[in-house]
Amino acid sequence: MEQFAWLITAVIAWVIFFMLIDWSRLKYTIWGGFIVSGIQLLTDIIGHNLNLYHTEENALIVILKSPIFFTFGIVFVIGVLIAQNLPNSRLLQFINILVLTSLFALEELLFTKIGVLRYEQNYIWVYSVLHSILVFSAITWIVEALSLNRLIKRF
Repeated sequence: MEQFAWLITAVIAWVIFFMLIDWSRLKYTIWGGFIVSGIQLLTDIIGHNLNLYHTEENALIVILKSPIFFTFGIVFVIGVLIAQNLPNSRLLQFINILVLTSLFALEELLFTKIGVLRYEQNYIWVYSVLHSILVFSAITWIVEALSLNRLIKRF
């Protein structure tokens, strides 16, 4: 049953996507999803090659050592939604980064508990939290730099 964990999170992510997406801006915001998925794939390739953690043993379908339902589920969806909903206020951006990091950290803890994500000897959950902060900070900067969140008046 654990092999369906990635699929279940992808289905939940896509339900949220269809509930929250602004179709008129998708041609801009979709790039946020592709960029974040690319960052995630690169991170997983490095993490696997350095023997920091493993995920592919329990996944239904794997792409570049990463579960495809993770890459094109929650990761892709969150990239698009960040691009769509990024606030102008630096304080709100900071809060956004902390909230997203917390949600990803919780998801990662659940994945380790059910056994679909396994840390190796030199890797701990705190490293992943710090990595998530860096990734969400980077995507925030990328969204602004590339104007992926255009066509809306934001906070």
